Amino acid sequence: MTKKYLYALLICLSLMMVMVPRVFSSTSNTCAYHQEAYEGLKMANLSQELTNTGLIGRIHGAAATSQMFVMSVREPTNFFSHREFSLIPQAPETQNTLNQLHRHDLVCIQGDLITNSSPQKHIALNSIQVIEPWAQPEGFAPYQRQSDIPNELNQQTSLTGKVHAIGADGKILVIGYQDTVIPIFVSATEYTQGLYRGDIVKLTYKIQEHPQRPVHLQLDTTAQQPLEVVDAIATWHEQPQTLTGSLVKFPQSPQLKFDVYAMEVETQGIKRHFTLINFENMAEFQNIRQKLAKIWDKNAATAISGRNMLINPEVTIEATGIGNITSPEQANPQILLENAEQVKQLT
Repeated sequence: MTKKYLYALLICLSLMMVMVPRVFSSTSNTCAYHQEAYEGLKMANLSQELTNTGLIGRIHGAAATSQMFVMSVREPTNFFSHREFSLIPQAPETQNTLNQLHRHDLVCIQGDLITNSSPQKHIALNSIQVIEPWAQPEGFAPYQRQSDIPNELNQQTSLTGKVHAIGADGKILVIGYQDTVIPIFVSATEYTQGLYRGDIVKLTYKIQEHPQRPVHLQLDTTAQQPLEVVDAIATWHEQPQTLTGSLVKFPQSPQLKFDVYAMEVETQGIKRHFTLINFENMAEFQNIRQKLAKIWDKNAATAISGRNMLINPEVTIEATGIGNITSPEQANPQILLENAEQVKQLT
């Protein structure tokens, strides 16, 4: 490993908290957390939990309008090791519960794994219990999605969006489009090899007949160019950058030990969020966070909820540093700053 990568890993470990759910028990012996069952995230063990006392994890994404619900299960002692499961309700009462869920809610589910052609694991959900709801930051209403994705997708055959998730050697592809995410069925992985989370892509698609909700798209391999990379985020790595954009805050959560600040930057009409980091000097990193926190607090009245963060569209900042993208699955690209002087408020 390079020295810079080791620094990155060290600070990520300090940012993230390894979340081992508390043990829950009841007279019916449901929702009991057995840590050994989650070690290594072996599907046989997780499946046994799922069909017996319950599988425990946190909601990764919940969109009632598109009927897309995803739960994340993490290895107890390795934050970076996790599996995501799509949740398919089997009864109206479980559907109603899902519709009320929010990101980070800790839940216990029972059901069965569904056998399908996708490498993305799906669960036929028989029951769900909210163990620990995640509180929305005080003073902020939950984010309300703005787009009517299903109708729009039916009226076109191509879209330009941002890679939200890539995995299983290109077989799993999820695209962020406007303010929602859409799963893409991939059978020809030669078109998705080498993609990074955060890449801006244009793809040609067909709508799958099943399932109808949430809408699933399939790459149209009969098109001349089924998938085109418009802007590869990896080309930003180790390149000097001076960026401007709205100030963003990722509040402390089960995944973050403290507030993390970022900026929303538009490229090719697509919004990316660059976190502002110093990997080599923790004192300077704290100075950067404190400076951004003061700007945030001073302008808190104009901040609003975003899809998975808070944003202040009335505050524009400028950051000068080095792009840092070290992994295809990196959640957000980063700008490495030497000190707090390299970020300033413009408006």
